[in-house]
Amino acid sequence: MTPPQSASFIEGVKSFLVWVAGALAGITAILYACGYLVTRSHLAMLGLYGLVDFGADHFLQEGAKFFITSAYALLRPLLSIVVLLGLLILMVNGVWMLLANRPLGVWLRRIPGNFASRWSLSSWRKLAYLILLGALLAHAAFAFEYFERPLNVVNLLYADPARVTRGGLDALILAGERAKLHGLFEGLLWGTLLAALLTLAAWRVVSPLPYRTLMRLPFAVTLALYGVTLPMDYGVLERSVHYGAVGFAGEGGALPEGATLYLLDRRGDGFVVWNKSTRRVIWVAASKVHRAEVRAVESLFTKGSGP
Repeated sequence: MTPPQSASFIEGVKSFLVWVAGALAGITAILYACGYLVTRSHLAMLGLYGLVDFGADHFLQEGAKFFITSAYALLRPLLSIVVLLGLLILMVNGVWMLLANRPLGVWLRRIPGNFASRWSLSSWRKLAYLILLGALLAHAAFAFEYFERPLNVVNLLYADPARVTRGGLDALILAGERAKLHGLFEGLLWGTLLAALLTLAAWRVVSPLPYRTLMRLPFAVTLALYGVTLPMDYGVLERSVHYGAVGFAGEGGALPEGATLYLLDRRGDGFVVWNKSTRRVIWVAASKVHRAEVRAVESLFTKGSGP
């Protein structure tokens, strides 16, 4: 017979392993979904959706890149903000200790009680909810346009440079203005974080109130829209447009000659390449190729080496 302590330990290990497996499955699903959205929007921006095919490993990698880039963009300024908030709290505590036993400190301590005596706690929660809801609506009215704008950039490989809007997102991408594009993505990232903070605050404020599910719905829907759109915007603003400039050697007449070709996808039976000179996507059968070599990594739009 297994001792009770051993049985309890074994059950604990089993529960932990089940939790780890579930967590890994959830993380994998999130990375895959985000990677798919990133790749889907990037290909639509270039005009290659349906022409290039990627596997699950690619989607997982793109999803991981999205989270790493987002975390890095948030953590750098957040660390400075946390330090400043810590210093501010220390200063406020120091001032409060000096005023605690003086008339001003006694008067300040009475303020919360005076407000609480006028309204019930439920009323204060409702007022706080209305303030948070107003902040969410104002934020959405301002930010939705900026979240939607990158999704309207499509088929850039076939765009006529003379008809590109000056100063628009398409012009920034064609000109390779990566710093400006990164700044735009950071703005969307901070907008999503603000929506998440408003949702968290509203979630806590209405927790004891009736109809709390209905009251939380606008926050949950808005945050979900931001969460789905953000990786798609990343695919347009942050995803590199640098691809390998490839040269082929093979049967005469079977391969394009004297053109700059960019390798978009490598499949078992051939290569999908972009001919920058004729602005066409070309399929090169693997059976016709004796040798393929990548000469450089360049932008599909501007001259220059790797990103």
